[in-house]
Amino acid sequence: MFRIPSYYQEQVEFSQAWETMTTFGRGDCLEGMNAMNRVWEEHLATPGVHCELDDDAFWEMYGCEVNAYNVVYEGMNKLLGEAA
Repeated sequence: MFRIPSYYQEQVEFSQAWETMTTFGRGDCLEGMNAMNRVWEEHLATPGVHCELDDDAFWEMYGCEVNAYNVVYEGMNKLLGEAA
């Protein structure tokens, strides 16, 4: 899950979150979640280089997706149970 600064946190319904992640993954929700993880890892690895984003710019650009990611992640954990 992403630790989203409170200013960028949004309330998202599960169905909308699923649709957002599916769109981000070009039709595959799991791929959307993996892609969001890759974008975050690239941002961390190259601060100021990856799209020249500082943290605030990252949250502004990907706020919808990271909020959707967290909702889907939580929802799937409830359904499948947390991994040990």
